[in-house]
Amino acid sequence: MDAILVTAAVFLFTYALISMGNVPKLRINRGLAAALGGILLILLGIVPIFDVLGLINFNVIFLLLGMMMLVAGLEFSGFFHIVSNMLVARSGSKVKLLGYVMVLCAVLSAVALNDAIVLIFTPIVIRCCRITDSNPIPYLIGVMFSANIGSLSTAIGNPQNAYIASKAGLSFIQFSAHALPISLVCLPVAFLMIYLIFRKKLSSEEIVPPADIEMEVDRNRLWAVIIILLGALAGFIVSSSIGISTGAIALVAGILALVVVMTRAPKNIVWVAKKVDWRILLFFIGLFIIMGAVEKSGLLAQIASFFPGFGPGETPSLVGVAGFSALLSNLVSNVPGVMLLGSMIPPNDTMLWFALAAFSTLAGNATIIGSAANVIVSERAESHNVHFNFWKFALIGVPVAFVTLLIAIGLLTLMF
Repeated sequence: MDAILVTAAVFLFTYALISMGNVPKLRINRGLAAALGGILLILLGIVPIFDVLGLINFNVIFLLLGMMMLVAGLEFSGFFHIVSNMLVARSGSKVKLLGYVMVLCAVLSAVALNDAIVLIFTPIVIRCCRITDSNPIPYLIGVMFSANIGSLSTAIGNPQNAYIASKAGLSFIQFSAHALPISLVCLPVAFLMIYLIFRKKLSSEEIVPPADIEMEVDRNRLWAVIIILLGALAGFIVSSSIGISTGAIALVAGILALVVVMTRAPKNIVWVAKKVDWRILLFFIGLFIIMGAVEKSGLLAQIASFFPGFGPGETPSLVGVAGFSALLSNLVSNVPGVMLLGSMIPPNDTMLWFALAAFSTLAGNATIIGSAANVIVSERAESHNVHFNFWKFALIGVPVAFVTLLIAIGLLTLMF
């Protein structure tokens, strides 16, 4: 059977499983669904088994693993209690709480990897919502959207930006000079759209923090883990200039946080292992294998031919990059999508590289699997018994992605 047809069939099957979220009777979650798709492609001979390791981006896997261990250290020492209590005490209303959460996530995602930020913020937001008896869904969607939009601002905000800046030879300042204005316009637009969609759940009633908020803080270990976290964030900023991968920095930070937790009791290594969301790692491993099959089978080239400027001998257009990157971001997530699309962008066309950065990041808000940050938030929320419906999310995400993409197209046209 034709490799393209087989790959397309397996991909559609996998996407259907992912879109259903957790399949109760089969006990298949999104991580297992992606892994199953990867395994099928190996068994069907589309991906040779000896090529599998080469398809997996271990920098991303180590980044996620290390950050999850570091987040476990923060949770163990009481960091989430302190931050969530401060947010609840200072917000005053549910609408203001959403605003604080989105601004904080956006700013932090601009100076550090958004995947790391959402790992930290997801449990904080869920705890805030439980303290205030609020529905966590609007706030977690706010975390996703703001982390993605904020990460667009800089070359270190997300993995695809770092890849694009490197490929296009853009400095940190050059990148931010063009990307930051897009983020600054899109963030309030996203906030307004979330508010309009969830205005009944985000009533203007005041938040009155309970007088007896429980505090469990190990201050000595908390300071130790915070120092490790700040060291990791600093490492992310200078990683490209010192030649050390973000994955290696995160893994070292995670191991150090594990050591801090184990100083109370060695058996706490089991507690940290349970806090690592192995489903997220499984999801991305499966996704990298599927991405490799999409490229190797020729399916990517077939899809590319439907977009203006991506046919043989053609030069991509702004609209073509917008459409193709939006599609890829929501088929294979924006990081692998950019890696696939990057090979088709002319090396010296600065506008198209900025377009790829903006469109892939903003389009990532359309679906749960559109960006790594979305996947992380939804899967971490599942572990706290907060469930996202794939299609209900898309009903919110697609309009937000569409409007912000139009804004990006307009601003890039003015800039260039």
